[in-house]
Amino acid sequence: MTSVAALRGAAAAPVAPTVAAAPAVSPPSGYAEQFIDLWLRSSQDGPQLETLRTMAPSVELPRPASGAQATVERVVAVRSAVLGAHTWQVTVAATMLLPAAGAKSGSVAPSPAQPTGSAQSPGSASSGDDAQNRPRTVRYFAVPVEVVRSSGSGGAPDALAVTAAPAQVAAPAALPGDPSAPVYGTVVGDGPLRQTVAGYLKAYLTGVGDSSRYLSPGAGVPAPAAAYAKVELSSLGAGGAVPSAPVDGTVLDVQAQVVATDSAGTWPLTYPLRLRARAGRWEVSALAPVSLSSSSSGGGSPVPSAPAGVR
Repeated sequence: MTSVAALRGAAAAPVAPTVAAAPAVSPPSGYAEQFIDLWLRSSQDGPQLETLRTMAPSVELPRPASGAQATVERVVAVRSAVLGAHTWQVTVAATMLLPAAGAKSGSVAPSPAQPTGSAQSPGSASSGDDAQNRPRTVRYFAVPVEVVRSSGSGGAPDALAVTAAPAQVAAPAALPGDPSAPVYGTVVGDGPLRQTVAGYLKAYLTGVGDSSRYLSPGAGVPAPAAAYAKVELSSLGAGGAVPSAPVDGTVLDVQAQVVATDSAGTWPLTYPLRLRARAGRWEVSALAPVSLSSSSSGGGSPVPSAPAGVR
């Protein structure tokens, strides 16, 4: 009887429910882009007023001088950051044609700026000689966007709103030095490894020869349609020491820079490759970038056998 009671007690013990993690919400980059595009081309009583009030109910709108409104050519989000549980800050770059130096308040206003990506009409403000005389600039705006989700939304945003006027900010700082150096710091000279990479990329990009002969068995690297008449390997860096006689299974990550030529000109292209040693030679096992924060996956060392083409 004691054992039965113990079993019953164990069966009655409460089980902690499994709580599923809330689905991640992507940064509202497109929403911020649309807002900046409309905001830069807006005025207190312009045609974009109703849409802007829906997107940003309490945000002040610009007051462009008559005949001196800038033309927005393109907007694109370049950075996003989480400010709080439901708020993002999206930095948007806007390419603009500023009013000509001679534009004055009270002059005849140009036709309204076209939406981003649309064709300009012959009489628009950025057509003909006038557009050539107008300075082009890129300005960066930080936009705070609030993301609202309800418990029944399944993680999808129920509503988005710009909570304050954008702030013009400096351009994102450039990375110091060569960002590929920490991973691909070993220069690869003439030898079997360089010959394999050069031969593979030439066949891969020109269609002359069979690129699959350079691949590891089973590697899934589909070749693009042949597009270039000439391909030259200009530099090759590796993520570790290159052994002169690698043992089977040795993996090495490299980055190849090539110059490809077609009828339109020459094109600098960069290809990160993963190579695996087999039967005393190097073979391409994957075409995939390597995280700059990680060390080389192989560094010239053998690794356990894995399906070719799988990182």
